[in-house]
Amino acid sequence: MDNRDLAPGSSSEMTKKNDSLDGVEKKDKEALNALAKFFVRGGVNPNTIRFPSFTNFTRLLNPNFRPTVPLLEKEVLEIHRECKDKAKDFLKAFQGKLTLSYEWMVLGDYGWTRDSVKGPVLHEDFVCITAHFVDDDWKVRRWILGYASEVGLVVATDDDLYVHGFRNAVEGFEIEGKKVSALLLPNEEGFDEETLGGFRRVLGDNVFLVYCCADLFRLMVDGVFRDLSGKLLEDLRMLVNWGKCESENWNLWVSNLQRAVDMRNEDEFSKDEIYDDYDKPSDEEWIKIETFARLVGCIYKVAVELFEGGYSTSNVYFYLLAELKVMLEKEVDGGESYYLRCNAKWMLKRFDKYWDRMFLVLATASVLDPRFKMKYLEFYCSKKMENDGGSKAETVLEYLRSLYARYAASGICQKPICPVAAPNSKEEDENDDGGEDCDEEQDGEEDNEDEGEEEEDYEDEEEEEEDYDEEEVEESDCDDEEGGEEERYDSDTSEEVEREARKKRKEKPDACKDFALFQEFLKFEGSSSPREFGETELDAYLKEPVMEWNKDFKALDWWREEGGHKYPVLSRVARDVLSIPISRATSYYAYGMDRREPPAFVVSLEAEVANAMMCSKRWLRL
Repeated sequence: MDNRDLAPGSSSEMTKKNDSLDGVEKKDKEALNALAKFFVRGGVNPNTIRFPSFTNFTRLLNPNFRPTVPLLEKEVLEIHRECKDKAKDFLKAFQGKLTLSYEWMVLGDYGWTRDSVKGPVLHEDFVCITAHFVDDDWKVRRWILGYASEVGLVVATDDDLYVHGFRNAVEGFEIEGKKVSALLLPNEEGFDEETLGGFRRVLGDNVFLVYCCADLFRLMVDGVFRDLSGKLLEDLRMLVNWGKCESENWNLWVSNLQRAVDMRNEDEFSKDEIYDDYDKPSDEEWIKIETFARLVGCIYKVAVELFEGGYSTSNVYFYLLAELKVMLEKEVDGGESYYLRCNAKWMLKRFDKYWDRMFLVLATASVLDPRFKMKYLEFYCSKKMENDGGSKAETVLEYLRSLYARYAASGICQKPICPVAAPNSKEEDENDDGGEDCDEEQDGEEDNEDEGEEEEDYEDEEEEEEDYDEEEVEESDCDDEEGGEEERYDSDTSEEVEREARKKRKEKPDACKDFALFQEFLKFEGSSSPREFGETELDAYLKEPVMEWNKDFKALDWWREEGGHKYPVLSRVARDVLSIPISRATSYYAYGMDRREPPAFVVSLEAEVANAMMCSKRWLRL
């Protein structure tokens, strides 16, 4: 060999050096990608790498690996672009129906999110657009399609500000209006007919407009809660000794106030001299306290069944909300005080407005529950609870027949739900070093939280629960950046209460045994004779006897394991109807007293990076 080949600077030596440099760069790139995915999955602000503790940690692992915030953010954006392309292909090939949800989150003046923000607050509000659907495995999926800051939106079209971010998300994923069956909106006064017209221009006129049930409960509770002054609540806190008086969740308020009412009824405040030095509510104030405990207690009784037993598909809302309607009507007719009757009447008026809007979609979903079919709807109408009860039942059946006919004519049951692999396919997870499912949103049926995010991400009681819980946990997660966040009494206590409540629910008997209307239905169903129909799948399904009541029944599981084989076309209808979410917030987060806040880690990010992290988070976690 010529010695010149080994001389410094020779081509052979340079080639070896370049190969070595390429290897180092490739390794650093892989490390940066893994770090970016870790931050995305965990909802960690990229600025965290600036903290000395994090820098020291990475240098101990690899002294040559020195990531910067710009490099990390660039990698996050690349991950998002790759995920979005796969998600777009999946949704374009998807043969089922989607529900899109719109949520506006605002950073509160005194909320826990603001207290936990490290760094400047660049955005105080975000619009979150999410797609909901059921996949080939009959799992509920929730994919965030857009997470935009309203402040940063520059409206260059004639769209209302509400609609602009929504249009961008829909067009960005090339979602056709005919593929969307429903749009879940906040239950707020701001969404008037003019605003809804903007959404309809994006999706068309045939989409169901669905309103969030958790919002309905929050507004009904707020109407009574606002009559309780801060001083009165503080006096009660001292009197009953329930801890800090800062809870942002109404389920804890109803528990605390009911405790105060029970103590008064048992005359405990007069039996013990220890209470003599405390300020006690006046008789008028006790009426307000009792009214809150009684009326909100009715709401809570139904909310527990909807939000705390795992993710609730749309089929369970009809009979549970009908039960709430009966409870409120009884309070209107038989309340002991004028104040209670007036508030019950106000609550019922708000409820009836929601009930009228949601009747068709809720009743249709109920019919697709084999424990009810048409029986519960017929029973409900037989009670004369609606002026046009009979015609409403006919309207629901007529709508379901037309829906079934469209599916049967399309031949859709001959096609797979989606011939394109989802972004979270097994193959992809196997090649992804950190791809294990860490979803926690408290209620999703997804593999999931958010969404939660998912919320809080809506944690792993069941796969379903885990996913929805995840979103919500994500949105409410406060990341410890350097010395860890201060613990908040209410947050920690609330989570502990939630865990304990779940444990007790598993051991308690069926709550429906206490629902008067439901017990009447069981008698009604047992005495009715089957109706004769033709032999379309829908008619054959309706003709068969209803299933025996089972509180742990999962409609999606039944349609996957039994209904899909017997009724292939109707099962496609059921898949799309049951996937319609009736409440955006679920589990513990459904009890919020105010609009949900964005996660702490996104408010100090640039808008593009915040969007990339929130959208990719769901895809990577799955």
